[in-house]
Amino acid sequence: MNTLTATIPAQTEYPEFAPARPVAKTEAPARWRLLPWGKILTGAAIAIVAVTGIGSYVYYAAGFESTDDAFLAGDVHPISPRINGTVAKVLVDDNAHVEAGQPLVEIDPADLNLAVQGSEADLAQARANADQVTAQIARAQADVETAAARITQNAAQLKLAELDFHRMERLVNTGAASTQSLDEARATFDAATAAQQSLIAARVSAEAGFAAAQTQRAVALAQVQKAEAALSTAKLQVDYTIIRAPSTGRIAKKTVEVGERLQPGQPMMAVVDDQVWVVANFKENQLAHLRPGEKVNVKVDALDGQVFSGVVDSFSPGTGAQFSLLPPDNATGNFTKIVQRVPVKIRFAYGSLAVSASRLSPGLSAVVKVSVR
Repeated sequence: MNTLTATIPAQTEYPEFAPARPVAKTEAPARWRLLPWGKILTGAAIAIVAVTGIGSYVYYAAGFESTDDAFLAGDVHPISPRINGTVAKVLVDDNAHVEAGQPLVEIDPADLNLAVQGSEADLAQARANADQVTAQIARAQADVETAAARITQNAAQLKLAELDFHRMERLVNTGAASTQSLDEARATFDAATAAQQSLIAARVSAEAGFAAAQTQRAVALAQVQKAEAALSTAKLQVDYTIIRAPSTGRIAKKTVEVGERLQPGQPMMAVVDDQVWVVANFKENQLAHLRPGEKVNVKVDALDGQVFSGVVDSFSPGTGAQFSLLPPDNATGNFTKIVQRVPVKIRFAYGSLAVSASRLSPGLSAVVKVSVR
């Protein structure tokens, strides 16, 4: 008979477990605490600074209109002779600074001096003729006065002869005088009448001579004026032999040399005026806020970006395209809108140029910025 025997396991087979300690639950940290707040705050600060800077720049830039399509301009006076002649002296060098009225070129005046002497002789002759005619006028006037006096004198004799004749007629009618006495009285009266008519004719002739002398005097005076004008012209031609600077400035494009034969209007050199200004070509959509008198900053490229102050002077009455050699005609063909530019004249402020004025020349490039706020 089988007997079931129960076997108790040993403690070594089944180790005894001690009751587990209670474990405290730890909550998971919040997600927002895990973010890199240092970097976020730094980036936000940078963004705020950038936005503030951009906004400040936009606000600042909105108060200005600028263009780099600008250049310096000035008056350029071409120098040319007014007369023919040979150059005797050239008194200036290239790029030299000259004052208004300063001699630049001298033309040989020998031929013109001879013309002046001839004109002076013609004037002396014309004045002598005028003096001679003046003397003739005085003589003719004296003849008129003499004829008038003789007429007056003879008028008395004529009156007496007439009275004697009429008295003799009465005597003959009464038989108190002979017919011969009447004939003698009639002859004396007729002779006095004829003498009176002759004297009147002589006075008319003297008056005609006086009028002719006055006419000759007018002609003589005209000849004097003509000779004086010829002399003035000759002296003016001599004065033209010295060619002077029309304004203060600097010499440019000098091509004249000693011994050269010049013709009227032949270019010799140019004088660039010291006064310069800026011509800035603004786009048409930049003109809304531009006004004469607004302050301008001018930066000249040739002077390493040196900035000068100026003011808006005036606006061109037309765009640059309107004054070009071939103005556009938008009424033909297909139309493409092109933003036009308007030249704006800008003058430098008084005292702004200072020592740099001598280095500013027409044609230099510039950048202008106009304050429109």
